[in-house]
Amino acid sequence: MKVENQTRNNKIDRRQFLKYTGASTVGPALLGHISCGRQATKIKDRASRLMDEVLKYRKVDSHAHVGRRLLANLIDTADRLGIEKLAVSRPLTDDAPPHLFREANDIVLDAMSQYPDRILGQCFINPIYLREALEEVDRCMDQGMVQLGELYTQVKINDPLYYPVIEKCIELKIPIMMHSSGDLGLLRNGYRTPSPPTTSFADDFVDIGKRYPEAMIIHAHIGGGGDWEYACKTLRNVPSIYVDTSGSVTDEGMIDFAVKYLGIERLLFATDMNFESGVGKILAANLTEEQRQKIFWENFNNILRKRGNHAH
Repeated sequence: MKVENQTRNNKIDRRQFLKYTGASTVGPALLGHISCGRQATKIKDRASRLMDEVLKYRKVDSHAHVGRRLLANLIDTADRLGIEKLAVSRPLTDDAPPHLFREANDIVLDAMSQYPDRILGQCFINPIYLREALEEVDRCMDQGMVQLGELYTQVKINDPLYYPVIEKCIELKIPIMMHSSGDLGLLRNGYRTPSPPTTSFADDFVDIGKRYPEAMIIHAHIGGGGDWEYACKTLRNVPSIYVDTSGSVTDEGMIDFAVKYLGIERLLFATDMNFESGVGKILAANLTEEQRQKIFWENFNNILRKRGNHAH
């Protein structure tokens, strides 16, 4: 893919990004340990140029998480990387009965009240408890949350239990983010996987996307592990399914591959708490300025716009 006004020399290398942004965020204390003043100056200048590139783009993180003790650190990290807003959730594993998912959502609501201009709330529910789940969606949306997520492995996204939930999301004009995996054990017989059999993978998203083409469904963390190429190819012809770019996997070419198969408008910037690498993988990809702006800000903001929750 050709990129306008971009050469090999000015392309940001992922390893350099992590090295120098790490140096810049730690600050003078780290640089003071470098014995050679000239080397320290060189590193500091390089870090400064990289951070200028980082801060050039408005960013909204479509996939982050929150806990009572981590909220201040979350905001501080977002400040350093120019992330203006974060859509956060408190997902639960295992059974996740109603009293626990209400408690989890209360943590998110508390974070929203502390940082109303920064935190976007995601509502977690378990559709096994359908009546309580639908009531919780109403409660959370009435208090200002913007979407459902990160829904987890209690039930697959294409299970009929989710049909009433997705229909409510369509009615409310809100997106729904679902945990996903590309583990080979879920895709092919004969492979082991730590993921439970109720984990959603790309084929499940295709199934539900065809059933509800008007829904806004987000396939979480393409970089969460497993066969991301398979996921991109499988989701290619279902335009209602979005993909967030988060996850600890930073394979070279992953973002470029996703753009090729899904198109730029379906990719949403996200970190899943992998902040530096989450930003770095977008900057390191072969993207134009306009494409970076779409991933970092415009695509998710346009989804939120449908209910009036977008940032101006």
